[in-house]
Amino acid sequence: MTSSSGGKAALRAGGQNVSVALWRSMRPGQWQKNLIAFAPLLFSAGSGWDSSDGALAVRLFGWASLAFVVLCLAASGGYLLNDARDVGADRLHPTKQDRPIAGGLLPIDGAIASGLGLIFAALTIAAYVSAPLFYTIGAYALVTIAYTLMLRRFAGLDVVAVATGFVLRVVAGAEVIDMPVSSWILVCTALGAAYVVLVKRAQERQLLHDEADEHRASQRVYGESGAARAARGVALVTVVAYAMYTWMAPNLPANHAMVVTVPLVAFGLVRYRVTAMRSPERNADELIARDPVLLLTVAIFAIVAFVVLTMAR
Repeated sequence: MTSSSGGKAALRAGGQNVSVALWRSMRPGQWQKNLIAFAPLLFSAGSGWDSSDGALAVRLFGWASLAFVVLCLAASGGYLLNDARDVGADRLHPTKQDRPIAGGLLPIDGAIASGLGLIFAALTIAAYVSAPLFYTIGAYALVTIAYTLMLRRFAGLDVVAVATGFVLRVVAGAEVIDMPVSSWILVCTALGAAYVVLVKRAQERQLLHDEADEHRASQRVYGESGAARAARGVALVTVVAYAMYTWMAPNLPANHAMVVTVPLVAFGLVRYRVTAMRSPERNADELIARDPVLLLTVAIFAIVAFVVLTMAR
């Protein structure tokens, strides 16, 4: 009787451990990337919807939140597939070796099945919402899988793939609220995402040194400081592109008041790189979540942008 009870307890404990490992492998800490799906809602304030219409604002926020949830499911599916493929390399990495799949806490077959299941769930929900959202999430899933299987091995293509994924996140957020998204926003999003990827490559080089070439094939092309130099150049182009957006976009206040947000964007990019190189073992999500200055900068940007868009017309 005691042996049977102990066996059942062990089985329950094992199931709980696998569930925890699965949850960790879904990387909920990285879901904050999908908050960019709210960008179309923010930047259409005052032109696409009026903040004085509370019912409409709540409804649009609800649809944007649904896009966020769908993107989280699809992204977590991609993380599981990525970690299942990278298990060998991750076991040799000083920090990634602690991931559940690399540590043997979650079977590779189970991770693959769970990853595909999450992507299928995201596509199913998207299909019920609208055909455009379904196509967007499908494109996002295809880009994610292509990145995992091939694109990340090639310098340049790895940056393009990640940037495309972020652009599709913005498109998803625009489609669910039925608002047009400015091409300027898409360009700035792509540039910002490219900057984050290049900073990540620079982090890997600083953390792993010569071993970075073995961990990621694209590092052989970036070399010792190529990613860091490229990141600085992309940061400058990003600031210039955003400044042009605040001055030239037709849906913004005619008095160009949005230009006051340009210094916040510039400061945020610089702060992110400095923080990243101080802690090369941390990814973008951890850096932002653990840096009060970055968090405050993002919050101030969102508040100032909303105030300008709704009151300075």
